[in-house]
Amino acid sequence: MTATEPRDDASAASRMDKWSVAWTFLALALWGLFSFLLLADHGPDALCRGPLIDPDPSEQCRDEALRQWPALLSILSVTLLATITAAATTVYAKLLNRLSPAETTERDGAESSTSA
Repeated sequence: MTATEPRDDASAASRMDKWSVAWTFLALALWGLFSFLLLADHGPDALCRGPLIDPDPSEQCRDEALRQWPALLSILSVTLLATITAAATTVYAKLLNRLSPAETTERDGAESSTSA
């Protein structure tokens, strides 16, 4: 495709739809990781409760870096970023899918009226 040729809107819509699905799966996986780190028991013999269940753990349970609140908040921020990106690409893909057939119909109608 050169710079003067028109883009194939149907393929762009399909490509963006695939990206939106990928971002959605990534966001779901990150939400699952965040929930697991926040709620699951951990430590030796699973004696330590999750940070949401037991916000003030014993000294033995404070060793895991991913169970501390700063790490959990950074995972939450990355998760929110992936979720917002997934929502934006989904909306954009739906918009491209709706505009793609309308443009081809208008182009075909304009070409048939000028050729007559």
